[in-house]
Amino acid sequence: MKYTRTFWIQAALALVFSFTGLSSTKGQYEGAVPPPEALRSGFESISPDECQEWLHILAGPGFQGRGTGQEGYIKAASWVSGKLAEFGLKPMGDAGTYFQMLPMSRMIVDPAQSKLTGPNELSMEFEKTIGLDRFVDQPEFSGKVVFLQMAGEGAKIADDLNIENKVVILVADDKAASANAFRLARKRASAVLRVVESQPASTPQQQLPNGNRQRTNGIGGSIQKEAAKKVLSAVGGKDEWLTVPEDNAIDVHETDLELKVELRIRREPIAVPNVLAWQEGSDPELKDQYIVIGAHLDHLGQRGNEYFAGADDNGSGSTALLSIAKAIASNPTKPKRSVLLMWFAAEEIGLVGSAHYVNNPILPLDKMICMLNVDMVGRNEEKPNEPASENIRSLHLVGSQKGDQSLHALILEANKSINFEFEFDEEGVFGRSDQINFFKQGTSVAFLFGGFHPDYHRTSDTPEKINYAKIASAAKLYYLATHMAAEHGPFPVPKEEQAATK
Repeated sequence: MKYTRTFWIQAALALVFSFTGLSSTKGQYEGAVPPPEALRSGFESISPDECQEWLHILAGPGFQGRGTGQEGYIKAASWVSGKLAEFGLKPMGDAGTYFQMLPMSRMIVDPAQSKLTGPNELSMEFEKTIGLDRFVDQPEFSGKVVFLQMAGEGAKIADDLNIENKVVILVADDKAASANAFRLARKRASAVLRVVESQPASTPQQQLPNGNRQRTNGIGGSIQKEAAKKVLSAVGGKDEWLTVPEDNAIDVHETDLELKVELRIRREPIAVPNVLAWQEGSDPELKDQYIVIGAHLDHLGQRGNEYFAGADDNGSGSTALLSIAKAIASNPTKPKRSVLLMWFAAEEIGLVGSAHYVNNPILPLDKMICMLNVDMVGRNEEKPNEPASENIRSLHLVGSQKGDQSLHALILEANKSINFEFEFDEEGVFGRSDQINFFKQGTSVAFLFGGFHPDYHRTSDTPEKINYAKIASAAKLYYLATHMAAEHGPFPVPKEEQAATK
């Protein structure tokens, strides 16, 4: 009988867990076994109470939703770096700091020089009406208006839908908008403006090294709902055209209204940091190899007079990563391989922070043995047919079966000290968080994800709704998995799996 590498790792880990010293320490959930004695100190340093304290700061009014390019994000990044210094972790950013800066620019609409023309003297106040998601030069767009409603990942726009040279007003939930983003881009609309409840904000864009900017067909952006109502009234449309439809539904409403918009913009350079910290490995022969543990720090920020707290997305993951950092730094036994902890910027606008790192790595990518990502682990998943009460112990483990299977087996073994009820039915989100950029580089990854809930990307994603025990449990799981991976790696990605993502 041929024994695989995965078999031997599972056997070794089972021995570690079976022969650790006796302890009365209980795992986070019923049925969990004690952690290895050598890792106990760090494990027990992770507490729901401290997670609650930190998350209330991250998702509080002081950081105003941590929007990329906004003052609140800079404050949050500075606060995280202060905690890392307090833990004694080495800074791994630019010039001896904890910050790796992303050169970006913000587009600002000049309302005095912008105008909208349409029938019946249709007009709007641009500064509070339209936000841009993509760089364009002095943008102008025109065309007949189409109202497009969709909801759910199952809502797919038809191949024969003709929106070329039209202005699309998109009414969609996040799942449908994400699932159809590339399809919409290929349809060559003059503009796609997604309806938002609050004041839209133009999205910062990364400056490319050659000085060029990101370009795609047409204009992408958002339009405030009250402004969309004016357009609806001008075409004699129905109020329900501005409501998100039932899950997996799609509705198209074409009109004869010709809309022309001329925007004048200026670009303001900004600097946005990833936050990086380092724990050197304890094994002289292995410490030049490293594990990445990551979480995105940014959220949707402030828009008008309100802000998106982002308690779960991703204050929860950022808090879990802080707990892991403290546990690794404080535990007397260090991981054999080194650990790079990263709080990514600009995930919400296209995974920009993690993409910047893999394109501008501070450490050689071929020395990275795996990447562990944590995003939205603070809530119990809630669906129309699945109440949150059924998911107190559940967590989605995403992407770990795409790479080296021994990494997946290792996380399952580490979970014996936590006893999460893992679910494996959310592989559709694999490309929607930062781990995908590392996987494309040939690195095995794992992604902890709590699932969606009604407050996702709403101002109601607030700290009082968080399950702090779940955040602490996720942190404990990755703390153990990091030590185990540091001993048992590397975990190469099969070439066919890597090629499938490109």
